[in-house]
Amino acid sequence: MCIRDSLSGSSQPSAYNLNKICDHFAIRPADLFLPADEFADRMEYRAGRVRSEAGSASNQMFRRAFPGDRKALSRYLGYYIAHCHSFSWDGYVLRAITRMYERDGLVCSKTIERTHDPEEGALYLSKYDGQVSMLGNRIFVVEYQGLADDAIVESVLYPSARSQVTLLRGVTFGLSSKQRHPYVSRSVWKYIGSNIDIRTALKSTGLFALNSGSIDPKVLRILGDRPFPNDLLHYDLEPHN
Repeated sequence: MCIRDSLSGSSQPSAYNLNKICDHFAIRPADLFLPADEFADRMEYRAGRVRSEAGSASNQMFRRAFPGDRKALSRYLGYYIAHCHSFSWDGYVLRAITRMYERDGLVCSKTIERTHDPEEGALYLSKYDGQVSMLGNRIFVVEYQGLADDAIVESVLYPSARSQVTLLRGVTFGLSSKQRHPYVSRSVWKYIGSNIDIRTALKSTGLFALNSGSIDPKVLRILGDRPFPNDLLHYDLEPHN
């Protein structure tokens, strides 16, 4: 059989070759004899199924980690004032409001940051949405910066004492697509209740100097006066030799 005959349809491949062709394209031999428009529809449908199955596999992998142990996380649902060292202003602590809540079987988070530049007075607003998981006795919060679409931030936390959830302590780290430097800081989340006045809570957020006297002494002791005792985890991605 010459190639010209095959292309013109005047001859057909052997059964062996036909099966090899079908195996390569993951189709049935009968599919090759369908009208052209029906064959195109069949191939488009099969391609859609492959993409859907691949997406489902990826989702299953993600679901294994999130939402994690929802039963264990139920005791942590509610509002927190989240504290960490400011990346932009040395000597300041950033306070934000974070809510952990359950939605559609998932444990989710919502964080709002409202800060005024202590030097120029400019107002900055950031909002993060994320998901929460608990593996072992660690709480993992992965959030996406929704307003600017430029950052993913993760916090890994654990309760200061097994019998209470008033203070969650750990580390927060992330990297903005607009900055070269990663951000890492000790982090403390202070529980403030399951039903709160949001307006009042937002007034307690912002930037506060370490020596302002406005930060809970317990929180301040955990945070320390620097993100970390050395610069090991607060570094330049492009160090100069």
